[in-house]
Amino acid sequence: MPPEGSFMYKFLTNRSIHVWITLTTLFSLALYTLLVDFQRKSPYAHLLPSSSTFTSHPVDYMARYVEVYKLHTAHLSAETAERRRKAVEDAQKRSRYRRAHGIESTTGVMGLGVEGEGEGEGEGRNGEGEVGDGEGEVVEEKRMRRPVKKWFGVW
Repeated sequence: MPPEGSFMYKFLTNRSIHVWITLTTLFSLALYTLLVDFQRKSPYAHLLPSSSTFTSHPVDYMARYVEVYKLHTAHLSAETAERRRKAVEDAQKRSRYRRAHGIESTTGVMGLGVEGEGEGEGEGRNGEGEVGDGEGEVVEEKRMRRPVKKWFGVW
């Protein structure tokens, strides 16, 4: 360890300098990874300017890169819209098939249905989160809470 008061001692013991170096390295590696991934997976990679253009004309290079990125984004949006359209058409076809063949359609989230509909003749909700037994007295309903899934034992 260098003697106290020297530049090297301050450099080695200064936390903010180490945070700056670490974050700069991580962000630069993340940016590099995103750029290389874009260049390899984009269907418009052949339209990207050569890397030697960056040193001679950086503004033109960035403008061209942004144009190609916009094309790429529009392409991804079109693909996503097509996939969603196919999924909606498929759901409509299934619905028409169920109606045509007299199959009971499922209700609720993800077709799971709602349990408890029609259970008991005189019982029902009175709108306040309590269940009435049909005879005028109100019985509080005990709700069982689902256990919360914790991530890393913290949240």
